[in-house]
Amino acid sequence: MQWWEVARPQAGVISHAQLRRCGVSASTVARMTASGELTRLSRGVHVLGGAPLTWQARLWAAVLATDGVLGSFTAGRLWGVRDDPADGDAVHVVVPGDRHVVAPQGVRLRRHDLLAGQTRIRSGLPVLDRRGTVVALLRELPFTQATRLADRALQRGWIERSTCTAALTREPRIRGNPQLRRIAAQLADGAAAESERVLHRLLRRAGIRGWTPNQEVWHAGELLGVVDVAFPLHRLAVEVDGMAYHVDVDRFRRDRSRQNGLVALGWTVLRFTWADLTERPGYVIASIRAMLTRSAVG
Repeated sequence: MQWWEVARPQAGVISHAQLRRCGVSASTVARMTASGELTRLSRGVHVLGGAPLTWQARLWAAVLATDGVLGSFTAGRLWGVRDDPADGDAVHVVVPGDRHVVAPQGVRLRRHDLLAGQTRIRSGLPVLDRRGTVVALLRELPFTQATRLADRALQRGWIERSTCTAALTREPRIRGNPQLRRIAAQLADGAAAESERVLHRLLRRAGIRGWTPNQEVWHAGELLGVVDVAFPLHRLAVEVDGMAYHVDVDRFRRDRSRQNGLVALGWTVLRFTWADLTERPGYVIASIRAMLTRSAVG
């Protein structure tokens, strides 16, 4: 195969080793570089002279320079997990922890060993699989962004509730594990209870009184349901949807039936998400105050 046939599907990028395998001598590579036929990108990596340095070309250059696997924010973009550029469009590459690799300019290295089967090929490039990519981002993103990603990943089926716990067991010494442990706790079966505790703290700090946690509501001798936070005098029910709430289809249906029953009995129902509680607590408190005021006036 001719060297340009190797470079073409690699966005015009080719390594020194690939050139040599195509029969191009070191002296010829030096001459081609001097003449502008090739442009040196980093040690041992070139691009066709005059070829645009596209995002795809940068990905190939990073992989060929490090013999690594695209991961973290870069893999997130390739999988559609995250659409926004991060770290100034740096290319993130995973390499084994014991391999001595110097990161070329514009490349960020993540050093840890991948398991067999964790690598996929996309457009010819080695990429960390989607599940591993999500877990990596849950470790690295700011906490509020990580919780949103965890919720979305569960809803899309990219991860399961046990994924984070399994990653912590498999990789106990990776940077970012404390945050991953927090997210794993929120994804566990007790996540809804944690969401309710956050709401209780918000209500206490705001000085709002007259509420009862886990209030049973009965009708015609039957238990209609248990309201997360109830204001019985105002017939106001505040419900909290924990992280990945909609993944549990049976629970979703039960709660909607319960809500319809409450409304039929004259209750007003406010629903808040985990993101509301953690990112927009002022909105949560203002909404509850508004409904209490409206009830008192009415």
